[in-house]
Amino acid sequence: MNTKRFTISITAGIAVVLLLIGGTGTNTILFDTAHAQTVTLGEPYFVEKGKSTVQKEISPNITYYTFTANGTMNGNIEVTDTGEFLSISKGDNLIIEPGQGVIATKDGSETAIYTSIDVGNSTNYQGASVYSTNSTGKLSFLNNIMGIYKGEADENENFVLKEWHWK
Repeated sequence: MNTKRFTISITAGIAVVLLLIGGTGTNTILFDTAHAQTVTLGEPYFVEKGKSTVQKEISPNITYYTFTANGTMNGNIEVTDTGEFLSISKGDNLIIEPGQGVIATKDGSETAIYTSIDVGNSTNYQGASVYSTNSTGKLSFLNNIMGIYKGEADENENFVLKEWHWK
C-alpha cells in the first residue's frame, strides 16, 4: 500500500472518529454547532458478529488482537471478516485501536482489504474504515469508500458491529 495514501486514510479516519465522539445520537453526526447541521446515516450497509481469537500483551498499555467475524453487507451478501488490531490504553478508560483486515464473500471468490481506527473503551467503541478492492462483483462497491462504525463487546471478547457508508 502506498505510504502517503495510508497516512491520508488514517488521518481522515481519525477526523471521522473525532466527529463521531461529538455526535448527537447513534446515527447522527453534528458537524457545525454554530449552524446545527447534522447528517443522518440511515441503515447500516454492514452488520457483523465476531470474536477476538488471539490476545497478546506487547507492553503494559498495548495489546495485540486478532479476530474473526461473520456478517452481511447490503442486506444480502454474506461475508467473513478476519483481521488484527492493537489496543492502546490512553488511561481514563480510553482505548485507541488501529487495525486492518480482509472481508471475503462466503465462497471466498471476492475480497476487500481495509484499514481502520477506533476509539472507545473495552465495551463500546466507534471508528472508521477505508476499503480497497479490485473485485468486479458483489464487493466492488467497497473500492475506495470510507465506512464509519459503532461496536459493542462483552467480557468474553464477543462483539457486534454496525457500519455506515460515509458519502
